[in-house]
Amino acid sequence: MTRIVHRACSELTWAGRARYIRLVLVPAISRGEARGGEVGSPALVVRSALQFATVALDTMALAPVIVGTALFDQHAAYRICQWWARMNLRLYGVRVRSERLAPLDPARAYVFMSNHRSQFDILAVIVALHDFQLRWVAKVELTRVPVFGWALKRTGHVIIDRSDHEQAVASLRAAHDKMERERVSVTIFPEGTRSASGQALLPFKKGGFMLALETGLPIVPIVVRGSREILPRGSWQPTGGEIEVVVGAPIEVTGVGRDELIERVRSFMLTRVASPPAGAAAPTAAAL
Repeated sequence: MTRIVHRACSELTWAGRARYIRLVLVPAISRGEARGGEVGSPALVVRSALQFATVALDTMALAPVIVGTALFDQHAAYRICQWWARMNLRLYGVRVRSERLAPLDPARAYVFMSNHRSQFDILAVIVALHDFQLRWVAKVELTRVPVFGWALKRTGHVIIDRSDHEQAVASLRAAHDKMERERVSVTIFPEGTRSASGQALLPFKKGGFMLALETGLPIVPIVVRGSREILPRGSWQPTGGEIEVVVGAPIEVTGVGRDELIERVRSFMLTRVASPPAGAAAPTAAAL
């Protein structure tokens, strides 16, 4: 506990803040330009930089609180994460609308699977599934992000090293145990990374489907629309707008093969990822 508090205090010093901006903000701008992201007017550049810096600072302020809370109650820590997500969506002027195509039981564990187009997908799904305790399957690279990665590793999320198959399998087995013991749901981007403009879906990784088969828990497919328009891959300047999250009906996995599950989830996403289908019902709730 003493070591965690000391680490938290060091991250909140001015030197820590400067390091965060130097290692995160400046490279983000450079990556955006190198990948063809639009730089925009000077006013937009300044606004985006200030917004990014604000997110960096509020993350540094809340990370020690979240980690400290997680030592005693991971469910309470996740509720703070939900508040953090809502706060930062409001900062960027982003609204989230959610639609559930079937009832879901918050007391039951599921394997949620979503398409992935933007950094905002995570925040949107957190808000849309506000009544669930979610643990994310995250690639190990995210743990190297200052402050954010430190909190990610210490709050019960599932860290996967895609270059180490044995470690990845061990992490998924640990997720299996956690889901059974604590009845929390796991959220996975089966594409593994964000798709680029013009790509509907990337090929799916198989790990999440094997996790569902091993646990026997239903898969709930999710489609996120509108996030790419707010922050496309390669850009560092978000614009305000609306993200829609469509949550599908649970897919039972008992007696179903892995390949068939992959096809069902992929088919659901492909039919809804571009635009709402004809005659679709209005969203059941505005989550934010």
